[in-house]
Amino acid sequence: MRHRGRLIEVLKRAEEGPIIDEKEFETKLIRSTIQRLVEKYKIKFDNNIIVPSDDELADRIYEAALEFAVDVGMYCQSTSRRITWTRKEYEEGLKNCVGQAVIGAGNDAVTVKARRPEDLHHPAFVGGAFGIPIPENMVVPIMLSYVQEPIIDFFENPTIEKVYGNPIKAGSPWEVLAGWREVELAKEVINRAGRPGMAIGGIEISPTALAQISAASWGGLRPTDWHHVSAPSEFKTNYDLLAKVAHITRIDAAMEAYLNIIYGGFLGGAEGVVIGLAAGLIVINQNYMGTTLSVSSAHPFLHSNATAESLWAQSLAFQAISRNTNLITASLCKPAAGPGTKTLLYECAAFTIAGVVSGLAVPQACMTATGTHSRHCSGLESKFSGEVARAASMMTREQANEVAIRLLKKYEPLLSEKPVGKPFEEVYYLDTIRPREDWQGMYEEVKIELIDLGVPIV
Repeated sequence: MRHRGRLIEVLKRAEEGPIIDEKEFETKLIRSTIQRLVEKYKIKFDNNIIVPSDDELADRIYEAALEFAVDVGMYCQSTSRRITWTRKEYEEGLKNCVGQAVIGAGNDAVTVKARRPEDLHHPAFVGGAFGIPIPENMVVPIMLSYVQEPIIDFFENPTIEKVYGNPIKAGSPWEVLAGWREVELAKEVINRAGRPGMAIGGIEISPTALAQISAASWGGLRPTDWHHVSAPSEFKTNYDLLAKVAHITRIDAAMEAYLNIIYGGFLGGAEGVVIGLAAGLIVINQNYMGTTLSVSSAHPFLHSNATAESLWAQSLAFQAISRNTNLITASLCKPAAGPGTKTLLYECAAFTIAGVVSGLAVPQACMTATGTHSRHCSGLESKFSGEVARAASMMTREQANEVAIRLLKKYEPLLSEKPVGKPFEEVYYLDTIRPREDWQGMYEEVKIELIDLGVPIV
């Protein structure tokens, strides 16, 4: 990929950039910059408009994001230096970004491409139990519930709780074994489902570079799989993460680079978060050179990114980027609710609709029940989200806004109750890997509700 030619320059700047204390980077540089830009570009959250259709506002946010990227950059924790670039260099990186790519192999290969707001082209869709802890013996049946669904183009692994019955320790041989076990189980799943070329997302259990690099070598994850590199909040990296970038670059593999913005943190509320999300896409494209670039926000108390403020910020950030670049944007739905609840389906629907009409290229579903409850996940909510994503590509932003407002009334008052639902074995039959009648019934009922609201699900 042509834009990965700047890898050496990224690594050099991580060692030669301006020195700054990490706390000063967070509390002074990020905070002061975001406050100045919110005021300069006159950004104000309007809780009456959840999915905006103001192109001029989206373009202002893009300018604010580019300015933030120039003034702040990315902090390398291993060297206490900022990785900085000029506006011209960022623009060159955006000009040469990946606008279209093939992920997966053979009959299971999927073409992903940049989208625009209200783009009629269907987004690619990723399903999976993103980071949810699952016992080793439950991984195969749970992941089969996702991979067996044709609407899911490629999938994300869960977090294995133990490897061969032993705790997984970061930076130890256990981490290496856990990475390999993750790949072995994922390959068993795609082979049993008859989708051997389907792209696998991982390594999910890779707190250091050890598991990623080891399990992405010969016999492990393939270059056609979906290799992950994160950026810790806010706008940070380190040698472990840059080592992953270097390895993925050298094996010429598809990369998912992702950054999570904390709502109410150093970036403040919705007005600061929207700039941070758009700037995050620009920054991780420049420094990680990913194939798909994922950002999302996280609420510190409700643990959902389908709140009114988060939907507004995410929608506008994707509009800002999709109107002005060819980045392949991605985003992960993080519902507070879990399987066996209508609340989960409402959250997934609102998040997916708001993103897709705003130009989101790769919606991802989902990290259910705050991502902390073991086995609280199932393939049905991902299937549902994929169907909603396809329908949303036939909607306008104005239509999406009306639907989002009506859905929020159904679920937002319930988020503080933490409706985490039920574990997998209580919503699916383990012998057939099919939803139990009550969970299937909720899915059917909510689909009818969405159709009645004007969502063209077929």
